[in-house]
Amino acid sequence: MTIIMKKFNKTFLTILISILIVSCDDTDVIVQIFGAYEYNCTTDEYRVLNKNIILPFMEKNKWYNKEEFHEAHIEHALKPFKDLPMNDSSLAKITPTRELSEAMLGEIVMKVDCANPRDIKF
Repeated sequence: MTIIMKKFNKTFLTILISILIVSCDDTDVIVQIFGAYEYNCTTDEYRVLNKNIILPFMEKNKWYNKEEFHEAHIEHALKPFKDLPMNDSSLAKITPTRELSEAMLGEIVMKVDCANPRDIKF
């Protein structure tokens, strides 16, 4: 009876430890794009890995969802005009639209396939 209990305990502990290891695994699917960007397929967030001239308004290693990206884009675009008196129609002409911001993000992730995630390389 003791040998059976020992085998049962070993098997039970092995299964328990396996379940704990698998459940602690990071479940976010993150794809690196050209070594410059990362896209989190799970949370639909973006980040730059280094400061770059294409998206200067994104902080290095900070995750952005679409709304945060758009707000940062607007803030950056309007920064040179912050001290100028402008009416709303003039501001509307120079303010990036949501479509423009989302098109920029679309360009970054256009080669990402979240169903078959793998890093995009040059």
